[in-house]
Amino acid sequence: MTAEKRFIGFDLGAESGRCIVATLRDGRVSLDEVHRFATHNIRYGGSFHWDILAIVREIVEGLTKAAKAFGPHFEAIGVDTWGVDYVLIDPEGRVLGYPYHYRDARTDGMMAKAFAIVPKEELYRTAGIQFQPFNTVFQLLAESERELNLLNIGGTVLLMPDYLNYVLSGVKKAEFTIASTTSLVNPRTRDWSWDLIDRFGFPGSIFPPIVEPGTRLGAILPSLAAGTGIDPATAVYASAGHDTASAVVSVPACGANWAFLSSGTWSLMGVEVTSPLLTDDAMNFNFTNEGGIRGTTRFLKNIIGLWPVQECRRYWAENGREFSYAHLADLAREEGPVEAWVDLNDPRFLKPGDMPLKIASCLRETGQAAREGEGFVIRVVLESLAYTYRTTIREIEQVTGAKIVTLHAVGGGIQNDLLVQFTADALGIPVLAGPVEGTIVGNIGVLAIASGAVADLRMWREVVGRSFSLKRYLPGEIAYFAGHAAEYERCLNHA
Repeated sequence: MTAEKRFIGFDLGAESGRCIVATLRDGRVSLDEVHRFATHNIRYGGSFHWDILAIVREIVEGLTKAAKAFGPHFEAIGVDTWGVDYVLIDPEGRVLGYPYHYRDARTDGMMAKAFAIVPKEELYRTAGIQFQPFNTVFQLLAESERELNLLNIGGTVLLMPDYLNYVLSGVKKAEFTIASTTSLVNPRTRDWSWDLIDRFGFPGSIFPPIVEPGTRLGAILPSLAAGTGIDPATAVYASAGHDTASAVVSVPACGANWAFLSSGTWSLMGVEVTSPLLTDDAMNFNFTNEGGIRGTTRFLKNIIGLWPVQECRRYWAENGREFSYAHLADLAREEGPVEAWVDLNDPRFLKPGDMPLKIASCLRETGQAAREGEGFVIRVVLESLAYTYRTTIREIEQVTGAKIVTLHAVGGGIQNDLLVQFTADALGIPVLAGPVEGTIVGNIGVLAIASGAVADLRMWREVVGRSFSLKRYLPGEIAYFAGHAAEYERCLNHA
């Protein structure tokens, strides 16, 4: 591992994306951000969409800047994005309209319609995916009910990273970790559930072959190489296309009995297991079994994360009060314990809008006092999120039968020291935080393993541990969260 090797990774989140050049040298990896961009979305025709061609322009710009800064030669290129959303292309590769954003309202009511076709219990036993209104299966069902059903055009459905891989390489494949978010994949066979696809009435021809993460798709398209300055021999790999799958690859863990938390707009909390867990408890707790690398399954729960904080900040900015995230965290720290909490699983918190008002309304509806001030609002969210983590860990322990002794937290959300400390306090176990850039680090890790630059996942996690500063949080105010747990539960169950 002494020879220097470079990789290009694209990491796209719900708000922004980055093009990162990673350099692997002497058993360490370093990152250089060459391009940061908005993941463009638009309101069109009364619906919420991704501006996918604007995103493609950003991908091209990232490649151009990478070649300009580091030269044309790279070992591999890989992409990861958020889950569930897709692009439809016709048989000639043309995009069929703006792809829908997962927060669009078209899936409202679709879960009930889906369960009338395939009962909830059967769908979970087959696909093992957490029930969320925006899951791909519900999006496709909404499309199938349109008078002009684009699923019948005869093209291909490509999840977001799969489409960007197609733009880069010209190859249409479905990478397993991202395909698993659709609720249309069998986690045991690691292939499409053709029975589910048939029963929902979706044309099977639109689903491309599934490949494992780390599969070489081919070289970058000659036209793209010529336009960006990238060596035309550069390989495009299907990395762990789902951002959470990539984030888990970056966890510098060893041994057993650890859980992971990928913290950002969403919080993904779970464990890495060797086979899917499709029990009644897993379904009732609403856990998901998503694809991991090297035959693993990510058994996890999708939690709303820091989205309410982001929405509060946006609302206050629109009303003339600008705050950095660090300032909001300071205000919450100064506020002190609030002894007031909300159920972050309440559907009202999923959609954009006046988030401070939504929080205040929820507090009043549950018999709690809603005080004025940004610090109070943010503290309510952070304490509620820590309680949600506490509940989730206990559910994981119940389903797996294993006691969790350490939580590894990665992602941008770990920059909120107050939240990470609350997490350690609420769980009563140490939290090891880092790397912040967990998703892109894992994306690069898949490329490094697949290209032969690193031997295996264990060795990559050792590389991560050597390369990034990790911070350990020990439980402190355990009594606060333990002592108010019953009150928190009453808030969730308030009539």
